[in-house]
Amino acid sequence: MKISLNWLRDFVDIPAKYSGKEIGDLLTLRTCEVEDVQDLGAEFANMVVGRVVSIRPHPNADKLRLVDTDIGEKTVQVVCGGANVLEGMLVPVALPGAKVKWHGEGEPVVLEEAKIRGETSVGMICAGEEIGLESDNLPGQSEVHIHDLSGLNVKPGTGLAEALSMKDVVLDIDNKSLTHRPDLWGHY
Repeated sequence: MKISLNWLRDFVDIPAKYSGKEIGDLLTLRTCEVEDVQDLGAEFANMVVGRVVSIRPHPNADKLRLVDTDIGEKTVQVVCGGANVLEGMLVPVALPGAKVKWHGEGEPVVLEEAKIRGETSVGMICAGEEIGLESDNLPGQSEVHIHDLSGLNVKPGTGLAEALSMKDVVLDIDNKSLTHRPDLWGHY
């Protein structure tokens, strides 16, 4: 059985000092075996919501643009190839240290500040497949389409996991036949 720690907190007072792993360990020691503890927001570490402030052509590349992006505490320049990026749009921004898949393929790589064709890029404005979200790409199109988060009621700089309501821990509780406890067969 999988159970959301956020949902569990609606019914039980769980001290904030305990991490999801610690709660899983305590449950295993005292009540039932927790097979796995999955931090849903971990894959969005070092990712925030950014607001596109301005867009200008990249001086050394036809398909790239320089995008000034408000990430809350400051505005950074990001080199971007997304064809659908518009001024004022809220976008997912992976900052240095975030793990992304280039164009949604291969193993994740740790992002670093980089110079792309002579211009500094402090992070990456991300398409869904690059960060593990459903793709916004349309069939038959080769361009990267950036996720538009403008429908969310969040400010620039908000952590992406929080903005997407993915800041949660899921406990996977196993009710093995040895314990066979009916009280562990459902959330209630």
